[in-house]
Amino acid sequence: MRSHRSLFLAVTISVAAACSGPTIMGTVDGIPGWTRTGEVETYTKEGLYGYMDGGAEIVLPYGFRELSVVRFVPATREAVELVLEIYRLASGEDAFGLYSTKLEGGEDGVPGARCDSWIAAGQASLAKGDYLVNVMAPDATDREIAEFTAALESKIPGEGTVRPKGMDLLPREGMIHSSGRYIKGPVAARNESPFLEGEIWGFGAPGEGAAVAFSAKYGAYPSISILVVVEFARAPEAGSLEEAVLASFKEYLQDVRSENDVIEGRSEAGRWFFFKKADRLATLVLGDPDRDGALARLEAAMALAAQGATPRR
Repeated sequence: MRSHRSLFLAVTISVAAACSGPTIMGTVDGIPGWTRTGEVETYTKEGLYGYMDGGAEIVLPYGFRELSVVRFVPATREAVELVLEIYRLASGEDAFGLYSTKLEGGEDGVPGARCDSWIAAGQASLAKGDYLVNVMAPDATDREIAEFTAALESKIPGEGTVRPKGMDLLPREGMIHSSGRYIKGPVAARNESPFLEGEIWGFGAPGEGAAVAFSAKYGAYPSISILVVVEFARAPEAGSLEEAVLASFKEYLQDVRSENDVIEGRSEAGRWFFFKKADRLATLVLGDPDRDGALARLEAAMALAAQGATPRR
């Protein structure tokens, strides 16, 4: 919520072109105490690259359809400008996914909002239905931003936030609030961890052939670790992924070994890293200070997967 969000906030969700587009843009004009200034700016895929100045690559894998940008001023303080960005994505799961890429964990929700949301100094965001909404107003008060965002929520189509079924593969015990992410595309994967880089993972594969991942943070600051569950469209060739992970662990970690289908290693700082694969799922624990706890979490995630059919999305 911090400085690294600024680029993402300069872009945000799309309001549908079809019949819903004009309806949404008409209703957002009715936010009490705020007046729209200027025309609605609409961006399709081609225009998104210029608007985001190179940041479009993290957005497009989430089924980007359209971005609408609108500016408002409050009735009582016209020197304050609020920028509203509304993305429409291919699905509710995609909207949550793009929203989740900027979650750090522990964020405060927007007071009064029912769907997933966060608020910080000068900005806020929420995911509802197929839409991701970002609000930027550096000179507005927290109260002004919160009231605007809460009033806007009811005007966005959808029944609430839609999370992928794969989020259920993440054990709840020890999970940090609001840290869950739905990862699509090579940029989001690389941002999650350098260990997820490379074609072997399949995040850059086209369409339904692409891998996706689900992650969350665990523990308490400063002893935080990350659990990642990668779901493949098709199981990787036997041994290929394991060989790649083993090589990567040996490059960056110490005391690397493979035993009982688990690859492990330790960083110079004494943090533990684990990997295990079963069929179309691969699970990684990244940077846990507690070896036994990390192994238990790894096995808990694999057990959740074994309880039912592997979800796809």
